[in-house]
Amino acid sequence: MSPPPFPPGPTTPPQDKRPRPRRRHAASGARATALGLSLASTGALATLFAFTGGGASGTGNQVAAASVVVGTPSASTVTTPASSQPATTAPATTTPTVATSAPATTAAPANTGATTVVDGAVFQNKWGDVQVEVTFAADGTIAEVTTLKTPYVDNKSVRINQRAVPRLNSEALTVQNADVDTVSGATYTSNDYRRSLQSAIDAANAAGITTIG
Repeated sequence: MSPPPFPPGPTTPPQDKRPRPRRRHAASGARATALGLSLASTGALATLFAFTGGGASGTGNQVAAASVVVGTPSASTVTTPASSQPATTAPATTTPTVATSAPATTAAPANTGATTVVDGAVFQNKWGDVQVEVTFAADGTIAEVTTLKTPYVDNKSVRINQRAVPRLNSEALTVQNADVDTVSGATYTSNDYRRSLQSAIDAANAAGITTIG
């Protein structure tokens, strides 16, 4: 007779072979989102930088240089000292006169009673071009500032500059240099106005028209 079979032992439930999904940490998701936003912001800034020409905030690129256009002063004249002039022989019967020679003088490089007009450099910002024209008096002071170019891409720009330009011109005459204040709402025009005005002053200095800094 066969021995009775052993009672069945405890059965082990079959293991689940399916892979368990990984839990994503909340911080990891936040970092990924921040990285995406950072890349997007960098791209936007790069696009803006390229559009504005890479200049400082609220300024444009120079596209034309300053130049003296009217009333360029003539070259300085030098009076030759009398000692360098050929000597004349006096008659033997007369006493030679002793001439007193005046010291050599160099004429000032300023204008002789006339004004000089200097066009400032042209600066191009994202709204348009800005250029001023400066009239210097005979004594080298700023007699008049005329704005030749201002942004006009839309009606808003025109309205802004109609308000800003007279104030900038008036202040330039008052302070007698390019250190004019920015007009509220016209940052680009004000910044490039100053730069164009300074370039005209620099050109006038180089030509001996003025000594304004």
